[in-house]
Amino acid sequence: MSESGYTLIYDPNSASKVSVNEFKTLLEKGKDDVKVDTMKKILIAILNGDSMPDLLMHIIRFVMPSKNKELKKLLYHYWEVCPKLDESGKMRHEMILVCNAIQRDLQHPNEYIRGNTLRYLTKLKEPELLETLVPNVRQCLEHRHAYVRKNAVFALWSIYKVSDHLCPDADELIYRFLYDENDAVCKRNAFVCLGDLNRDAALQYIQDNVSVIETLDPLLQLAIVEFIKRDSLKNLGLKRQCTQLVTEIVESSSNVDMYEAANTLTVFDIRRSIDSSCWEQLC
Repeated sequence: MSESGYTLIYDPNSASKVSVNEFKTLLEKGKDDVKVDTMKKILIAILNGDSMPDLLMHIIRFVMPSKNKELKKLLYHYWEVCPKLDESGKMRHEMILVCNAIQRDLQHPNEYIRGNTLRYLTKLKEPELLETLVPNVRQCLEHRHAYVRKNAVFALWSIYKVSDHLCPDADELIYRFLYDENDAVCKRNAFVCLGDLNRDAALQYIQDNVSVIETLDPLLQLAIVEFIKRDSLKNLGLKRQCTQLVTEIVESSSNVDMYEAANTLTVFDIRRSIDSSCWEQLC
């Protein structure tokens, strides 16, 4: 989940290249629709290897203040790929302004802006930028909208993976969040993150819910089965401990969970019959 991706975009109009100065003029004087088109061209150029670092301040001045939704989306794509370090490898001073803007979006009253900003943070790999944003991410775990909370969990996990000293108690926060949360997607996201950060805590959560495993939401059941299947490859003792639990999930009302649980039992090489009606439902 944390590996970087690389993108190349074919530009059919490669013969008509736009210079940095021309881009600056379009950003300065163009209306929002012109800026949208300009930002798309800038992104294509950056993704194809031309970083154009001189454009950063112009984009901060002439694109960042816009309320246009499409420009806002393109802006976050730009923050993801733009050069954030100077030639000496230090953070560019302009990024302080960018960080302040991200901070405001993490406090925005619109839950979708908050949620999308949190999604962006999972792609940010610079500890210097993330450090000032951690308090806002922690607050978003308690937001009233599930869309914000489910993205806040992944953002917190991602920040810890970049540099654990930025949020050393991330696993404890997620563990408590998992018990307090009611939304199914949020709980699923939290368990996935907890399983990666703290194996013992994830196993403790499973142990605490053994008696009610059949009543858990299918999304959470699936996450638990996937964790058990993955972890059992490294810890053979887990097979014996969790066989009965996985067998109970085979009786789940969700075909996806039923299939994954049955498949996990075959990985365990369990010599026991699985109710044929389960397989019939899957066929």
